[in-house]
Amino acid sequence: MSKLKKEIKKIIPLLVSILLVIISIGIVLTTEYILNIKHYIGMIALGISVLFYYKKKEFYYYLFPLTLIAGIINLIDFFYISYNFGIGILQFNPIFLALLIVFLVLNKDKISELFPEKEMDTEKEKEIFENKIKNFENKFLNKTEFELKEIISEKSPYVEEARIAGKRLLEKKNVL
Repeated sequence: MSKLKKEIKKIIPLLVSILLVIISIGIVLTTEYILNIKHYIGMIALGISVLFYYKKKEFYYYLFPLTLIAGIINLIDFFYISYNFGIGILQFNPIFLALLIVFLVLNKDKISELFPEKEMDTEKEKEIFENKIKNFENKFLNKTEFELKEIISEKSPYVEEARIAGKRLLEKKNVL
């Protein structure tokens, strides 16, 4: 798939949102329908999202989903008809919900870049972890093979760094 097609695919929710605004404006101009403040705020938020898409994409990936979430919980709207479902005061707009789901699915790679999983994601944490292993390797240099095997066993009371150090020393001794 070409780069342009991939890029267009990623903005389908934005394009659908723009189409809904155009339809709403067309309905307002040709009928007696009047938009309320939610519609105008929604259109402004959508306009800002479009602007960020072209000027600062990293902000777009935050603002557009927030705009859709605001629409899901009925804080804003940009379609002249408002569909809602829910129980009691908890009302949700399925149009915005569908747009958000499609946005998240089509942009999952970019979303995962913006919100990485919490592992040892910083170089500092990795360095600290590796230093702990090296300290244990230095402490365990004079241990026998039997002692090292006890250290790396699952039942040993040693921390993960100590087990890794024991395993490395056994590998150096060609025991593992």
